[in-house]
Amino acid sequence: MLIEFIYVSTASESYTWADLEVLRHESSSRNQLEKITGMLLFDGQHFMQVLEGEEPKILALFNKIKKDKRHFAIEPLIHNPINKRHFSNWSMGYISCDGNQNMANFDEMDKLKKKPLSFKLLTAFARHQILFDEQIEACVNNQNSVA
Repeated sequence: MLIEFIYVSTASESYTWADLEVLRHESSSRNQLEKITGMLLFDGQHFMQVLEGEEPKILALFNKIKKDKRHFAIEPLIHNPINKRHFSNWSMGYISCDGNQNMANFDEMDKLKKKPLSFKLLTAFARHQILFDEQIEACVNNQNSVA
């Protein structure tokens, strides 16, 4: 049975674009062999990942993910059967929303807007980070204007 599995986690350390590219490359090669597709979203501190594939392969991968020391507080969110893949062309795509990125990244992925559950979760995750960054910036600016 084909499933969509979505989880969130917290990074154990800080990661750069280069670190994410290494992770993507490692994951992409393995995922192609296992016919697993998906998307990884990183906000500088938290990960959200969508995995798609045959249920036994996804659950085996998630068991490995839970043991990975690069992150903790790993929480599954969604485990649903799907009729077709939403990320069929991506063995593991990723987007960073670390304050240097914005929702324009998502605007380039128009076809994902038709994918209700995964896209809504990914969008909400990114928007939360952007709003949080804006709140921090406003707070810092207010403190600087008072001083």
